[in-house]
Amino acid sequence: MSSFTIGGLSTGIDYNDLISKLMEVKRQPVKILENKITSYNDKMSSYSELSTKLSSLKSAADKLKYSYSFYVNTASVSDESVLGATASGTAKVGNYSIAVTTLASEEKEAHNGTGLTASSDILNNSGSDKTFQYTYAGTQRSLTVASGTSLDGLKNLINNDSSNPGVTATVVNDGTNYRLIISGNETGSTKNITIDAGTTLDGTGSTVDFTAATFTQNKTAANAAFSVDGLSVSRSTNSVSDVITGLTINLKKASTPTPATATVTVAADNESIKEQINDFVSAYNDVMSFLKTNTAYDTATGESGILSGEGTARNIQNRIRDIATTSVPGLSGSISMLAEIGITTDYKTGNLSVNSSTLDTKLGSNLDDIADLFKNTSKGIATQIYKYIGELTSTVDGAITLRKDGLSDIIKSISNTIRNMEFRLDKAENDMVRQFTALEKLVGNYNSIGNYLSNFSTKA
Repeated sequence: MSSFTIGGLSTGIDYNDLISKLMEVKRQPVKILENKITSYNDKMSSYSELSTKLSSLKSAADKLKYSYSFYVNTASVSDESVLGATASGTAKVGNYSIAVTTLASEEKEAHNGTGLTASSDILNNSGSDKTFQYTYAGTQRSLTVASGTSLDGLKNLINNDSSNPGVTATVVNDGTNYRLIISGNETGSTKNITIDAGTTLDGTGSTVDFTAATFTQNKTAANAAFSVDGLSVSRSTNSVSDVITGLTINLKKASTPTPATATVTVAADNESIKEQINDFVSAYNDVMSFLKTNTAYDTATGESGILSGEGTARNIQNRIRDIATTSVPGLSGSISMLAEIGITTDYKTGNLSVNSSTLDTKLGSNLDDIADLFKNTSKGIATQIYKYIGELTSTVDGAITLRKDGLSDIIKSISNTIRNMEFRLDKAENDMVRQFTALEKLVGNYNSIGNYLSNFSTKA
């Protein structure tokens, strides 16, 4: 646009306003193209929003294309002070009576602390190296205790040993003495601790006695002993997952002579499965509502959605609807459509609607068939939708990606056209400035001549 201004003293014409209005008319084609760019940018934004909604639907479908999503169990315990339990989908529905006699435990060996009044007290003041030797779970360790080593120092030697077989040492003040406690890190009868004969911290030659005789077994390494429906079982830990298939039991309390008893009830968790199906339906409806709104055309008002006339959007809408609402061929069970489990299409909105009561009934009686309807390797509804959306949103050759790339190319082409038009418009405006300037100058000259002749006539 020209930055020149033209005075209209000679003609009385506001050339700047005149040129502005003429240029406004000439710029109408540019404005039309700019509006097209805005429209195409809106379409690209809508496709991006659609991709986000499709990704949510894909995630919901992903959860329903695996067997484990449909075989979910819960475990409840009659007395949670005795034990806890969790069930996987492989656990058999039923009741299990568990009686706990003993809990698995780790071993603890405590030194008597004789003569030790602080954790900094020196254990070896002999002027030469001594040895502390112990065995844990069959692995023996011999630690070199240098002269000048304190009680804390021995604790650190044990804990920082790179070949520590699985024990932890602590120093405890019992109110009179400071005592070294060595604890096994694992439970089970094989995880015992012994202080071995190779220990030369023996109370002689300015050393503190740390031989076996100065240690007391405060806690014994032991297996858990319990029964399941009367069958006796022994395990090295209190967390047991290899007795009842799909069931993990965490033992908490034991007693004798009468064992601590609790009943574990395993039941199918249909509510969890139902929630996942409802999430799928909600994600589906979100996609379909978006497409319906943005592809609509109102014949009465002439208003259209951003994606109206977009073949890509229409194809997506039709394909997803077809997958969700048509019969799945080749299934072995009695169910082949969502409508048969209470999920039907609202003819007004196109969205899916869930009859909760019907779905509950079918989950209780036809779980295997429902699972196959969604997860079948190649034909299941969730499997098909997951695969289709993956293809749609591929960043390489997905239909949405290709359409957005196409729109981007159109925008670039229009932008180039606008730049060329702007160049020509700037030239046209400059031409008008020059022409009107020349006209103003010409009129000014005529006015000067007229004034001269008028003055000459008056004098004559």
